[in-house]
Amino acid sequence: MFSMGVCRIPKPKDPVAAARAEVVELLFSYVERLRSHFESVAVAHDLTAMQAKVLMFLGDDEPMRCVADNLGCDPSNITGVVDRLQDRGLLTRSEDPQDRRVKILHATPAGKRLRETIGMELFRDVPGMSTLSPSRVAELRSLLSSLCADSAEKQSIGG
Repeated sequence: MFSMGVCRIPKPKDPVAAARAEVVELLFSYVERLRSHFESVAVAHDLTAMQAKVLMFLGDDEPMRCVADNLGCDPSNITGVVDRLQDRGLLTRSEDPQDRRVKILHATPAGKRLRETIGMELFRDVPGMSTLSPSRVAELRSLLSSLCADSAEKQSIGG
């Protein structure tokens, strides 16, 4: 049977709510597997998970604030990460000509190559998905997309 370790979601008495709780618990467990997979790929390239995330979320030229927003943090929280990536020659940082307070991050050719390599390694063997047929992956994608769209719609209505 499935086990998440010591943290289990209490099951409501209502069968519909209990089924939803089980789905949430399974999603939490799967997200943990994905996090672990991501970290192992990052470590294989001598990167921390945060360094790999910055590299993966970085377009070719992007304000540091946008990268931080994609990671759900303040730009000051990724300054040290950006420093280390810059020291490794994976990105550069420059001032925006219109506003010197804005820092623009640029992936270097080495950073672009590493980003591509990490992406190939991440998605070549996604935990648990190798046993799914292409139609099941498409079905899963559709279901998750619906859940994400529903969440975004509710946030825009409430926000």
